[in-house]
Amino acid sequence: MAQVWRGTDEVLRRAIAVKILHQHLAADETFVTRFRHEAIAVARLSHPAIVAVYDTCSDNGIEAIVMELVRGQTLRQRLDQGPIDPWVAANIAAQVAGALAVAHAAGLVHRDIKPANILLSEDGRVKVSDFGIAKAAESADLTQEGSFLGTAKYLAPEQVEAKPVDGRTDLYSLGVVLYEMLCGRVPFEADTSSSTALARLHNDPPRPRLIKPGIPRELEAITMRLLARDPADRFPSATDVRAALLSAGADDRPPTTDEVTVAAPVPPTTATPAGRPATAPPGTWHTPPGGTSPPRFAESERRWLVPTLLVVLVAVALGVAGLLLQGSGDGLFGDDQDGDGTSDETDEPTGELATIVGTIDFDPQGDGSEHPDEARNGYAFDGDPGTSWSSERYNSPEWGGLKDGVGLIVELDEPGPVRGLEIDTGVSGWEAEVYVADEAHSALDGWGEPVAELTGAGGTASVEGLDAEGGAVLIWFTRAGSGNLVRVDEVRIAR
Repeated sequence: MAQVWRGTDEVLRRAIAVKILHQHLAADETFVTRFRHEAIAVARLSHPAIVAVYDTCSDNGIEAIVMELVRGQTLRQRLDQGPIDPWVAANIAAQVAGALAVAHAAGLVHRDIKPANILLSEDGRVKVSDFGIAKAAESADLTQEGSFLGTAKYLAPEQVEAKPVDGRTDLYSLGVVLYEMLCGRVPFEADTSSSTALARLHNDPPRPRLIKPGIPRELEAITMRLLARDPADRFPSATDVRAALLSAGADDRPPTTDEVTVAAPVPPTTATPAGRPATAPPGTWHTPPGGTSPPRFAESERRWLVPTLLVVLVAVALGVAGLLLQGSGDGLFGDDQDGDGTSDETDEPTGELATIVGTIDFDPQGDGSEHPDEARNGYAFDGDPGTSWSSERYNSPEWGGLKDGVGLIVELDEPGPVRGLEIDTGVSGWEAEVYVADEAHSALDGWGEPVAELTGAGGTASVEGLDAEGGAVLIWFTRAGSGNLVRVDEVRIAR
């Protein structure tokens, strides 16, 4: 749909990408009007995995978009070079799902998710480009008889039948991309674009493990659900897709500098003793399940959720730590200055609160999901008593006999001492264990032994005097409370 040029922003002195639309698009006034409208909407999106749109230009019949310059290659180019490790494929898909979740929440449906629109930057990040262009084209009479808007290989059935589309349409296309990464081929391909597009209306694709037996079963299940012909049978949202991939073992965090080496792709058999390729193409990072490091849960929003930390004087920090360690009995987070026998918001805090940067729902023995949106949005630590994270409602306090428990992972800004924990909740009768680890783990046995136990009588429950250190805290609820659920209105961690 366009030519892309490298340019320079002469005001900010930064390298940019300038996408100049082909003349037949620029000449269509309906398209240009819709294109400008969509570009403005996309420019408001903010997510690490979305290519930023800076501006639009119109000059003497030329229409262009000014965009972030991403140095690297497209996923299409990467796929043309050879196979992709299944867990690298899952990592890429999880980042794309995160980008789609933000776009869908803003009312934008991409409509043309395909490997050519997924960029793998040199630093290992994944970027989705061209939001809004397909919708603008759809509103104009730009197609010819017998042709399909978008790339036929990646169209959802409802697009082929010209039915209404929504976020689940993008999820189908993401399923095709994930299928191709896992299997080395798309699920449907025929002699013509029309035949390729129509094939998915009446047939289910062959299961990935029939093509490549080594594909993990959990990734196969996620892929096949994404490729359901009926949108109602797919995942409800991109957030749910991302949660399922993370629960399966994917990791959508950007790699650290010691986890990525920008180089030409190497045969997948070349590996270091740690199980990681000796050199890896852009988009390859983190040891997959089966390596020496367990898969880790993390939110890609971590980068923009982390608040700016205030500099604390060493003397003050030591004094605060001393108060925490004394165990004076005046309360974990405040002295009982008003004499009511409790430490509450009317009392002055005596301990240093750890900075919480994210929470993750934890359901390793179930379907992997316990209200992930509430956890991802930080409802358990946003300071608003009207928001909370809660579990699903079960048939009995023993989680309906289905599992040993459910949990909430609390991620801290950095590893450090954990001296205590406090939970505000209106639910009583629950029981929980507290675990502390350097980082979040996807299985309970990765957390080691519990460092404390908690019971809830409603109101505030706390435990103090802990001697633990780490960057993640797991509250593992072994028994549900009133209503056969648990709820965390606010959680606080003491250093």
